[in-house]
Amino acid sequence: MNAVGTLLIVLIILLCLIYNWIKKAPKKAIQRALKQHDYEHALKILDAVGIEKIVSPFEKDKLLLKTYFMAGKKENFLKQIQHIGHTQYKEDGKIRLLEIWFHHCLQCDAKEFADAFLNEINVCADSETMDLANLSYQILINKETISISTLDEKIQKIKNPDFHSGLLYYLKGMLYFYRQDLENALHSFDNALFNFEACNSGIYYDSCKKMIDTYGNSSYLHYGTIELPKLYKEIDMVERYRYTPPSKTSKKKSRDK
Repeated sequence: MNAVGTLLIVLIILLCLIYNWIKKAPKKAIQRALKQHDYEHALKILDAVGIEKIVSPFEKDKLLLKTYFMAGKKENFLKQIQHIGHTQYKEDGKIRLLEIWFHHCLQCDAKEFADAFLNEINVCADSETMDLANLSYQILINKETISISTLDEKIQKIKNPDFHSGLLYYLKGMLYFYRQDLENALHSFDNALFNFEACNSGIYYDSCKKMIDTYGNSSYLHYGTIELPKLYKEIDMVERYRYTPPSKTSKKKSRDK
């Protein structure tokens, strides 16, 4: 290979590296701003002219949703939920995004936000996701006593462990718990944990574990101190929303000490 060919290859590699850096830079800057609680800076990046040429519309809307939430911009957050639910994206993932946020809202008993996500799930989700979301709301928010057989029928159709299978066992456990049938409740929570571990889901995991540790004994496999898996966990819907970043004055006083 002559020198011109070698130089051309090197230039192509450099251009690819520069392009990838340009694509990743805004995301890294946004994540850094969120970590530092500088939400206004994150929003400025997301509102910049030409951002959608670097970040896809779906990626941008996901980041806006999280940023509005973490910044405590409630009205913007609620509008963004509706915007995502009513927007068609080229890539997949919208239904999963709405579902994850919805269940985090239920887990933290954030009813107003759960209502907003459920409205959009009922507009655009597949029948299984929609059905389970509404069942979850009835059981966890409204505390309705639905027939156990309704959940058993769905559990019998399970082919592989996933979030939905873990969710069904968790809901079954809650129904038994409402009826003060602790033995069946704890067995259901134990089964839920196996399914959550299999799909690496952290939603409702701590709730199940706490129930078993509080009311169970060593006959349950998840009782007591065990080596917990490193599960993916999203931001806490209530604690994070109520977070108040330190003011510039308090930061200055801290530095002066």
